[in-house]
Amino acid sequence: TSPTGTAPSTVNVECIGDVPTSDVTLITDEADNCSTPVVAFVSDVSDGATCPETITRTYSITDACGNVTNVTQSIIVNDVTPPTASNPATVTVPGGPAPATDPTVVIDEADNCATPVVAFVSESTDGAACPETITRIYSVTDACGNTINVTHLILITDPFAPTASNPAGINVECIGDVPTPDPL
Repeated sequence: TSPTGTAPSTVNVECIGDVPTSDVTLITDEADNCSTPVVAFVSDVSDGATCPETITRTYSITDACGNVTNVTQSIIVNDVTPPTASNPATVTVPGGPAPATDPTVVIDEADNCATPVVAFVSESTDGAACPETITRIYSVTDACGNTINVTHLILITDPFAPTASNPAGINVECIGDVPTPDPL
């Protein structure tokens, strides 16, 4: 007669680093009709998927006569927590042009499982002058596709005073010969 025992409950974790180590003491109801059976860890086998990944952990329960019962525990690895990042500091560019798009302006991206990827998404302008506001969107995405967007503002200003020269003097003989004003 094979020994008996109940598999440990399913465990849900977000990161592969959070998978608990095997623990034979999780099987608390092992029994046999003749002797006290021995519980041993057998293996962890992944389904090879990601987000979620299922690891099947197998324990054996063996009696003194070599009769074996295997029980399995499912460990589900599924990151559902989005990454984090702050909006980059607003940049003021006197006179323009705006700098090229640059995902490295996002400096504090983080994730609970691994380093997320920052990518340029879009750019828009308010079309105004003095200042013109350019809004850039960057995405921050982790390995499981959880994503957030951050906004980077760029202000194009015109701090330069206009310049001009006085026109050259004109000599005329009569008042009627004075030319009409021409700002060009």
